[in-house]
Amino acid sequence: MKKFGAFLLLFISSSSFAFDFPYTMRSPRALLMGDAYTAVNDDEYTLFYNPATLGRHKHDLTLHPFSGQLAATNVLKDMNRFQNFPSTADGAANVLMDYPVHASAGIAPGFKLFNFGLSLLSSQSFDALLRNKSHPMLDLDLRQDKGVVMGFALPIGPGRINKKSNNGSQTSLGFSTKYIERTGVKDSLALSGPTVIGALGQSEVDKLLNSLGKVKGRGWGFDAGLEHVARSGNSQFVLGLSALDITGTDYTVNKNTDKLKVANTKDQVNLGMAAGQDFTLFHYIISADVRALNEQMDFGRRVRLGAQVGIPGISLMGGMNSGYYSYGAEIDLMFMKLTTGFYDVELGTKYKQTKSSRFIIYLSLFDFSFDA
Repeated sequence: MKKFGAFLLLFISSSSFAFDFPYTMRSPRALLMGDAYTAVNDDEYTLFYNPATLGRHKHDLTLHPFSGQLAATNVLKDMNRFQNFPSTADGAANVLMDYPVHASAGIAPGFKLFNFGLSLLSSQSFDALLRNKSHPMLDLDLRQDKGVVMGFALPIGPGRINKKSNNGSQTSLGFSTKYIERTGVKDSLALSGPTVIGALGQSEVDKLLNSLGKVKGRGWGFDAGLEHVARSGNSQFVLGLSALDITGTDYTVNKNTDKLKVANTKDQVNLGMAAGQDFTLFHYIISADVRALNEQMDFGRRVRLGAQVGIPGISLMGGMNSGYYSYGAEIDLMFMKLTTGFYDVELGTKYKQTKSSRFIIYLSLFDFSFDA
């Protein structure tokens, strides 16, 4: 069991230096479109990007009772690294040095009722990076989230979109709130330090994680958004602005004498645009985002570009996220939707600094829309 513990510790990791922004949830379709989604945002994950999008909800009621996703590091891209994988801890550490490891899974069932939306969420994420050969450090960000997010949108100004017509324009203002219980640990640990060595002596995985500092925090978050939609015939143009986790979302840990913490979420301001056309037998969308307008970072690190083309039942997606490419496909058969593909994300603070290659699989069942 101690060998298993040592192996697990080599894979657990995270730090603000080398891990993705701690989003609550991501849309699989968005990730395959380069995450350029602020102004697209018309699937089950609307509340995680821009609550103002609820203002153009097409139906009186839309249900998403089951929507689950699984993502992990794309080891197929680095098979040469893992051939003849060593059996010793030192050998394994040399192979894994500076190699980001990711695994996540989550579900987000919910519904949209007119311009109101609600989603439950349950997710787990696991990131790992072993760095610094001279003094090996283990960066840790292990998270398990459970919670609820709800929001609404209010059309403002003289324009309104008539759901029975393809022409018109509308500006909407949206707000949402979320309550999340986050269990995990975020820390940077010396591989030969007392915390890691003490954890290796534990016989159970849960006790091992507790030894590393796993705690539970609770937090409230608030989002706001603004969106303008213009439709003419088969064409649509959308401009969206979102402010997510306004003032930041901090997870308070009770009885925290050791000042342990889980990953908090900083506020982020995003601007996006999307344009497309939907014909009877063909549709396409192009989109662009400029992310984190309230942060200082390389411009290339901010830019997201995406595209989707398809025919009824089948769509192909592609995009570019901070200079890295993504691609995938989606099959939508009435009450079943399957999405899968590959995407890369930037983990560092600069443009093309630390790349993480991943795959994702998503399944949604029994989606239902109703109009009175």
